[in-house]
Amino acid sequence: MSIEAIHDARELVNAVSFGVLATLSEKLDGFPFGSVVPYCLDHEGAPIFLISTIAEHTKNLTADSRCSLTILRESDDVQSNGRICLIGHVERLSDDVETLAEKYYRHFPKSRQYHEAHNFSFYHMKLTAIRYIGGFGQIHWLEPNDFYLMNPFHGKNEAYIVNHMNEDHQADLKLYCEHYKQMTIKEENIRMAGVDTNGFDVFVGDKKVRFAFDSPIQNTKEARERLVALSKAAKR
Repeated sequence: MSIEAIHDARELVNAVSFGVLATLSEKLDGFPFGSVVPYCLDHEGAPIFLISTIAEHTKNLTADSRCSLTILRESDDVQSNGRICLIGHVERLSDDVETLAEKYYRHFPKSRQYHEAHNFSFYHMKLTAIRYIGGFGQIHWLEPNDFYLMNPFHGKNEAYIVNHMNEDHQADLKLYCEHYKQMTIKEENIRMAGVDTNGFDVFVGDKKVRFAFDSPIQNTKEARERLVALSKAAKR
């Protein structure tokens, strides 16, 4: 199995914040039913969703948990661009709900009021197979156990790093976007939402911006050193 393909597949899933969820329609006798859903990732790098009980896709999943999630980057040439199809079962989240809920809220702040005011619940995807296409001729079937990657910061450490960056280093987050992504930041609504062994997620308004580390990190000391190095390099 190509290590490079596994890494690229993970980074594609990390870089995007929504996909097309295909479920099996209960109303239409099992025909595929597609809907757009936002997601963030759990401690292993698999998607979690916040969806309403009355949504059509939730009704379908309740009847048959089999589904797929197709994710791709925005591009003028879809066929030459990377895309991925995650295949598996979606089930209601029962473990670590509070921690994962807070992570989801960091990615999608408006979702907190949906969850509190409406009949929404958290669900997660258990992967069965992965189809990754990195471009022309770069076609791979990936095994879930190869794709999964534990996030060493999951929980309190991730929340600490994210809160610290958002409270004390807004200027650095802006600098990362301007220098490394050549973005023009006109608004103040910029925030870090998550960090993992391979990179970190920043939102500029509602747009997700993924920053990849040049090598994996495993602890808060390494995270601090890497973030400081990015700032120093950008300032130079």
